Amino acid sequence: MAMRCAATGCGRFVRRGEEFCARHGDDGSVGRAPPYEEHDAAAVFQERLAHGDYRSLLEPEVWDAIDTAGAERGLANEIGLLRVVLARLLSEESDPSRLAQGVARVTSVLVQAARAQHALSGEAAEGLAEAVTQILAEFGGD
Repeated sequence: MAMRCAATGCGRFVRRGEEFCARHGDDGSVGRAPPYEEHDAAAVFQERLAHGDYRSLLEPEVWDAIDTAGAERGLANEIGLLRVVLARLLSEESDPSRLAQGVARVTSVLVQAARAQHALSGEAAEGLAEAVTQILAEFGGD
């Protein structure tokens, strides 16, 4: 489970095994990344965005990953990730109200992705209801 920074009022996520986020350093004091640097980074981002310089918004490695993922035809990876999200939700959420809301949202997106996958592959969406029922049964059967 993801941990949050121990600094009072921070709430940022921390790296595995760390107590404080990168901004608060090892002892919880602000200092590693001064607020003005964050502001400057945001200003640079906005300037590049305004000029349409999209390639400079992210690191080259990130763009390579995006290009590789975008070259794949189909939505198999996205559907698989949605299944993982649904499984984590079912195993980690203890509040019934939030669980029901989260399952409804993820399932809705899963159905949309499955429909899109069927459209991309040229298959008829006849078995879509069966597929969704089977997916839900897989996660609910534990």
